[in-house]
Amino acid sequence: MKIFVNGVETEVPPGTNVSRLLEIVQESPTSEMIVEINRRFVHAETYDRTMLKEGDRMEIIHLAMGG
Repeated sequence: MKIFVNGVETEVPPGTNVSRLLEIVQESPTSEMIVEINRRFVHAETYDRTMLKEGDRMEIIHLAMGG
């Protein structure tokens, strides 16, 4: 199935959840990372239960702190 990750079309197996997708794109979940699907924030505690659907748009955002 095709989804978009940070604007890039990506092919993933049907039944992929957020945790598996992060493994596929080689991202390790951190407290400085935000995941959005279709402009909705996804809580880290629900990554295993949040299933991706055809055409979803997922954004992986890394927070940059500075002063």
